[in-house]
Amino acid sequence: MKKIVLILLAVVGLSSCSINDDETPNIEYELAEITANDLPDEFEMGKTYTVTVTYLLPSQCNTFAGIDARRAGNTGPERRQIFIAAVSRFVNSTECDAQTSGNSGTSTFTITVDENEDYTFYFWTGTNAADEPLYDEVTVPVVDIETTGTLKK
Repeated sequence: MKKIVLILLAVVGLSSCSINDDETPNIEYELAEITANDLPDEFEMGKTYTVTVTYLLPSQCNTFAGIDARRAGNTGPERRQIFIAAVSRFVNSTECDAQTSGNSGTSTFTITVDENEDYTFYFWTGTNAADEPLYDEVTVPVVDIETTGTLKK
């Protein structure tokens, strides 16, 4: 009798779980154009900077999800090449105007300058006709302030 009850509970439990729940919104992630940044003209070696970026959401159906900042590599010049994109969330089930540009907003990321070479940032601005990414490229030189207070490039 106990085995029958356990089997019935297992069957009811498994049949109540549905993988195809039509009420669950279909969420997609899209990149949002970065329209501005406040990078300084130069970095000082050893300092940490908070950089503010302004983004434009693709449509009124999108909401901001976060900033994606990735280095091109782990060593050498690739470590100082940083790709920045704003990520947005698009919910297919919402009623909105997908043809109208979305809101703009701001977000931040931090960077610690630990190498004495130029840093190059690539801010995602969209794609071209061939669907290749377009970037606003900004190079920031690093200066080393000696104990005398003079700049050393």
